[in-house]
Amino acid sequence: MKQSSTAYGAAFLRAAENLLPEDKRLFEDPYSEKIMPPIFKLFVIIMQPPKIWNFLMNMREKSTPGVIGGVLCRTCYIDDVLINAIKEGVGTVVNLGAGMDTRAFRIPGIENIQYFELDFPELQKVKRAYINKKIGELPSNVSLVPIDFNSQDLGEELKKAGYTLSSKTLFIWEGVTQYISKEAIDNTINYVAQASTGSRIVFTYVLKSFINGSYIPDGLNSLYKFTLKKKNPLWFCGFDPAEMHEYLSKYSLYLIEDVGHEEYLERYIKPKGRDLTVMEIERTVLAEVK
Repeated sequence: MKQSSTAYGAAFLRAAENLLPEDKRLFEDPYSEKIMPPIFKLFVIIMQPPKIWNFLMNMREKSTPGVIGGVLCRTCYIDDVLINAIKEGVGTVVNLGAGMDTRAFRIPGIENIQYFELDFPELQKVKRAYINKKIGELPSNVSLVPIDFNSQDLGEELKKAGYTLSSKTLFIWEGVTQYISKEAIDNTINYVAQASTGSRIVFTYVLKSFINGSYIPDGLNSLYKFTLKKKNPLWFCGFDPAEMHEYLSKYSLYLIEDVGHEEYLERYIKPKGRDLTVMEIERTVLAEVK
């Protein structure tokens, strides 16, 4: 199942990051390795010696330059957004397409926030099983809401789960938009725009120029061929950063920030003294309901 494979891939990178010394880690995540299938867990165990960690991560970096750094930095950025939202008194977090995300366990203060995770029912069933077996019971403030964004109504499913738009909300939408249709994206953004004033959404997107093939950075030809193959492509939709402000304005959303590899390098990579590249093809937006 392609949804689970991408979810496990991101979780694996977060678990591998947690193997580094504390002064080099970009973030703390002791939970990702607990909710992965045995084969991924085995690789995490194998990578505990620093030499093997470096060897395997360098191999991965050479195959798709900048992808590791991009996934890790977007994790940092969204963590920061969530931490700030908690400090500012957000009432609810809605994680759209949560995958094997572990923020419901590892972010300080999250236990006091109503937290909804949405994803495919098959993936949520697997995740709940790993949580029950390796971590413990699902926290009482966390609700798992099964959904297919392409065919089900987001508002209806959240309403059935007990969410109310009147609560000041942070919506997290990480690593999802390229996998769904433009209509599904528009519908989701339109729903978010109905949340109470001051609610925010943080989401990632792939450049439209990569999706249409007009800009393929060096080393990412294999990624392009894999995700955008003519038969059964994995990725469907991208955005042009120059058009993001206007796009969000149509839904009464105010663009706070649209960050990419340059910001990531300055904020996260350089302060840690890491030699890590960051892909240019994915960016992260933070926007607020007017």
